[in-house]
This record gives sequence, C-alpha cells and structure tokens, in this order.
Amino acid sequence: MIKRLQAVVEHPFHKYLGISEVGSEDGNGSMTFIAGKKFINPAGVLHGGIIYVLCDVCSYAGLLSILPPEKEAFTHDISISIIRAAKLDDVVKIKSHIVKLGKTLCFADATATVSGDIIATARVTKSLVTIKK
Repeated sequence: MIKRLQAVVEHPFHKYLGISEVGSEDGNGSMTFIAGKKFINPAGVLHGGIIYVLCDVCSYAGLLSILPPEKEAFTHDISISIIRAAKLDDVVKIKSHIVKLGKTLCFADATATVSGDIIATARVTKSLVTIKK
C-alpha cells in the first residue's frame, strides 16, 4: 500500500496542485490543499473542478488502505455538492471514508472543509478490476 500511496503523492498533477499531508488508514483518507492564485476562477473563488479532483483523489487514497494488492480502482461516478466557496489562500482539508467495498464497486464519501466549515461533499463510486500480472 505504501508504494501505491506514494505514487498518488508523487503524481505530477497532484504535485502541481500542491496536495500535501496525504493519509490513508483503515479505509479513511485525508489531505490538505492551499487555494493558490492559479486555481482561483474569474469570480475570485476556488474553481469547482479542483474540489472534484481533491475529493476523488482523497477517496482513492483512503481506499488504498483496504484495497487488495491484486485490485485497482477507477472512478465510475462522482457526485459533488459545493456548499460554499473557498477563497484565495484558504487551507482546504479533505477527508474521505469508504462506505462499502464490494467485489466490483466501492462507495466512498468525502468532505472538504475550510477552518472546520464544510465547503463540499462528494459521493465517489469506484469500479474495481483485477490487475493482470
């Protein structure tokens, strides 16, 4: 699991975003993100697509702690509700937990917060496949 989680941390896109403090334990994921200038939309708030990515990646990170080594997961569906906007330089904390891990599907919930206030929630469904070696 450590090697797989390290691949998430070191992914070039995730590094570009500045995702940090990535955690994965007992089906729970966590990470931190700072809403930098390059991610602020013309309305002056964090682009909603960034929240989508953060919730998806955090859900995958949490899943890695319980995903069998012969399995891999791909996003099947994701539903995001943006509750309030994050602003420039806000520290966004994302937490996820696995609701149900089946044979072919996994369901996870993720929550993004700023200063303890919920800014978004997500339900992420992952398809599970067996890795051919």
